[in-house]
Amino acid sequence: MLSRRRPAKPNNPFVPPFAAQPNKLTADGAAAAQCEPASSSVSPEAGEAALSRSPTPLEKMVSVLADAGCTLINAAGPPSLPSNLYNFRQRLDGVLAVDSSLRSQFLKGFSDYISSTSNLRRVLLPCDRDGFGSVRRESLVQLLLLVKAIQQDLLDMLLEKLPEYFDMDPLDGGCGLSSSLPLDEDIARLILNQFRWLDFLVDSEAFAEKLLQILSISPHHLKKEIIGSLAEMIGDHNNKSLVSSLEQMLQEDSSIIVPVLDSFSNLNLDDLLQDQVIMIALSCIRTIDIEHMPYLLRFLLLSAKESNARRIISKIREQLKFVGASQARASQCNKLKGKSVIDNTEASILDALRSSLRFKNMLCLELLKELKSLEEPRDHKVIDIWLLALVFMSCESLQKSVEKLFKKKILEGCIQDHMFENCIHGIKDLPKDYLPTFLSLSAYLLACKEQRAQEFGIHIDLITGSFLKVLGALLTHVGSGICYEVTSALDAMVNLASKKSQEMISLSSHITGGTAQPSLCLSKFKLNDSPELFTSFLEPLFFLFTGILDYLEGFSTESLHKVYEVFIRLAVSAQSSSQPYGFSIANELLMILRKQAN
Repeated sequence: MLSRRRPAKPNNPFVPPFAAQPNKLTADGAAAAQCEPASSSVSPEAGEAALSRSPTPLEKMVSVLADAGCTLINAAGPPSLPSNLYNFRQRLDGVLAVDSSLRSQFLKGFSDYISSTSNLRRVLLPCDRDGFGSVRRESLVQLLLLVKAIQQDLLDMLLEKLPEYFDMDPLDGGCGLSSSLPLDEDIARLILNQFRWLDFLVDSEAFAEKLLQILSISPHHLKKEIIGSLAEMIGDHNNKSLVSSLEQMLQEDSSIIVPVLDSFSNLNLDDLLQDQVIMIALSCIRTIDIEHMPYLLRFLLLSAKESNARRIISKIREQLKFVGASQARASQCNKLKGKSVIDNTEASILDALRSSLRFKNMLCLELLKELKSLEEPRDHKVIDIWLLALVFMSCESLQKSVEKLFKKKILEGCIQDHMFENCIHGIKDLPKDYLPTFLSLSAYLLACKEQRAQEFGIHIDLITGSFLKVLGALLTHVGSGICYEVTSALDAMVNLASKKSQEMISLSSHITGGTAQPSLCLSKFKLNDSPELFTSFLEPLFFLFTGILDYLEGFSTESLHKVYEVFIRLAVSAQSSSQPYGFSIANELLMILRKQAN
């Protein structure tokens, strides 16, 4: 039998069980008192009637908790819990499991109690434990959810309370996009926190079904929070239905892609479900907003295995619209959607690809295999250049393979000049740490025997604004003493002098002594300028050619002819130039040639 404890009343004398209550009467007692004469005692029949009145469900619930050691009505704050929580749960489970009537009364009383928002908040907040002030605190609801006899009923009760608190945030305006309330005041989020990391679920299927129903009608910010916490709430139960439900939600609203991917990552999926999840993610490449693309690419590449890596890479190449779309059109599209333009999104995509490929030899090898399998120029895209550069940066052991494949694609016409221009100019602010990779590839191409490879190497340095580095790299190859390197470098210089002579002549308009000097532009010189200014202007260019002349003694006749051809082409170009000092430049170059000929 459960004890019926009378609430303590300090500073009051002892009251006999059947004594009349002069100042406090219940409604029934007041009605009865009107029919009975005033007396200092009541009849035995009236006493038996008072005893026979059954307690309300709320009183019964409070009594059961008190018997287990929990003080629900605590004027000092949240409910007070006993020190031994395991015994507390065991005692409740033992009492409620054997008596269905008591269990129903307990649940009804708890439902009545939490109908008040303040009471609901009290049982959702962490409680104090007797003698354990600094120990991690649980809420009363968290403890009750670990009582098997009432867990599922409590879960349903709390889930049904959730919609009542969807619109609590006064600053949200009812749009549901975010919540400005702190956690301890946001009842909806407090309820969700109770479901995380439960030791067990009596009926995981029923809970998952109910939770997904609530999820479908939740505001946007709660929907994202629930989806991101599904693995913590449901665990590894019902993964199949969970994946299917998330796929359907993703088709209806692609903006939840990030929490969905987080949920997929946290679930322990078998191989079949993992393949299904990857197919879902691949189908989103074309549909999601560009700002979410880095998360999607990182998820796909980190989920790749040897069995599916090639397929994932192929789909990313085919469907990722990385560079080439008009920035104006993208900006207009974002404005129509009511979103601010996302700056540097392409750079974020590059970082996502780079971090996913780093130290992943398997992915890098599969990527190179995919690019090698492409034979027709029309099958190649701008992103292929970036993929080669990222493999070059991420896997040192594959750098030689990247260089050879890059050269092969250039010679076959699969990678063309305009593609590299789009590659560089398509990024708003090209990260500086990518430039050394392109310069390394350029240096490799400049040392090749094939003229087309040399031309492309020059083109890379011109596009990246590293023209002086091109000449410096060529000079290094000229002085290497290796026959084929010297020949290739001189061929590149001849090619450069024939096609980019004006850039070579006006080189110092941008660089003087290694320091940028935009004011020293050749077109700004006047005929009455001092000779010293003109000499300082040409110094870097003549220093470069003087470096070539230092190696002439070791050159073959064929190499000497190429050096002279470079000087002659530059002199002719300078004479035909519209620049004020064109003839002076030509005379200086021809003077060098005459000295060498003598």
